[in-house]
Amino acid sequence: MQPKVSMVISCFNKVNYISDMLDSVLTQKWDNIEIILINDGSNDGTRTVIGKYEGKLRDRGYEVVIVDQENQGVAAVVRNGLKLVTGEFVCIPDCDDLLHEEYVSAMVNVLEQFPDVNCVVCDEIRNRWDVGFAPVVNISTTTLVSNYNQNLLASYIMRKISTSVAVLMFRSILIHELGLIKNFITHLSQTQEDQIWIPILSSEKSIIHLHRPLYSYILRANSIVTSQIDIEQISKYAETRSLLSQNTLKNCMDSMNKLELHLFLLTLCKYSFVIRRISRNQQLENYKEYYVHKFVEAVNETDFLPCKLDEYVDRKIGFSVAFNAVSNYLTQYSPEKKNTLPTVRDTKGRLIAYGAGFVAKSALEDFVKCNVVPNEIWDIKAQQGDHLFEIPLMPPDFDSLKIEDTVIIFLYGNQNVEYELRKTNSNIFYFQDVLNDLSAECFAELVVKQEE
Repeated sequence: MQPKVSMVISCFNKVNYISDMLDSVLTQKWDNIEIILINDGSNDGTRTVIGKYEGKLRDRGYEVVIVDQENQGVAAVVRNGLKLVTGEFVCIPDCDDLLHEEYVSAMVNVLEQFPDVNCVVCDEIRNRWDVGFAPVVNISTTTLVSNYNQNLLASYIMRKISTSVAVLMFRSILIHELGLIKNFITHLSQTQEDQIWIPILSSEKSIIHLHRPLYSYILRANSIVTSQIDIEQISKYAETRSLLSQNTLKNCMDSMNKLELHLFLLTLCKYSFVIRRISRNQQLENYKEYYVHKFVEAVNETDFLPCKLDEYVDRKIGFSVAFNAVSNYLTQYSPEKKNTLPTVRDTKGRLIAYGAGFVAKSALEDFVKCNVVPNEIWDIKAQQGDHLFEIPLMPPDFDSLKIEDTVIIFLYGNQNVEYELRKTNSNIFYFQDVLNDLSAECFAELVVKQEE
């Protein structure tokens, strides 16, 4: 008999999207699923949609648990859902995203192949609401990733691995072994992610990475990620999330030295979050210098780096390059050198940036500071005469690409775009690969000599 998988889904005011998620649950190639739907005081018709799907889910053979509660926030929802879990495995997808039909089955099968490992993560696709799954990838590989000396925890805090709990499946024994219910903080209800990931990455010896895009994360205009436009709102969110993570860390760390390092990383990540949000909104540009100064000040007040940061680092090479270099050092992260810069800078054809959204607004200006200057930017929303950082914007034209052209993808893992680009003979790079090479190249410019 198939082992039972408990799926905890937080539901709050997603009337226009939750049916798509539940449809993707119904198509799962796994029969023994317990679906726990927590309606967190929705007032937009979400509960009505849940009611319409209850019969469909039961007819599919699933166990269905529906809980109606007053609005308490996503952290309380997840905690309350975990209390109801009776399955051997647990996953926590969002109610407005999409699941590949093998989201459950593929991850369960991997965990059964590794009985001594408690967690598996799949890859995710980040799409806008009107884009479905990327072309089917039949090749499935797994990697057993070591968490020696809690190295994955540092990488998680510095956002070098996915922070979404929706791509994670874990054995339910961890709920009690790690005190997930007992230690869950609900009065800071901004997020559930850190309260799942931090205990896991503080304790587990390894994680399985399933290299398949099984979860589709949908970017929406009214999400927390996209709706923050006020500096006070952004700063408060960053501060609250950092405080929640600090409290969670204190429940997990058995070493004061490790706790001190990880608390420091949280501080840097807090300032990075605010600066990236500022970069997305020109009206907030005046606040950037202050938060860059706070970041540099935080680094220079400690001995975690063997040097001091230059206070003018943002003007010289850009914050995204500087932060990436600092975080690579602090997490002892040594990315594979892709040697992108000679190709990018010496391209015989056009240098094209693909994407003018959040990623480009946060990083592209810094690429320009480091002498990586695209001739044009492609974006599906581009209108004639549009520019970003004085670079012309235009709609994508895949048929125009030639072998001499080079494209840098300023998107997070949109495999539809990558698939179309790689059908051409052009040079294709993700911005992260170029960013890592820029960080290595520019590290010397980050620092100033310490006083003798």
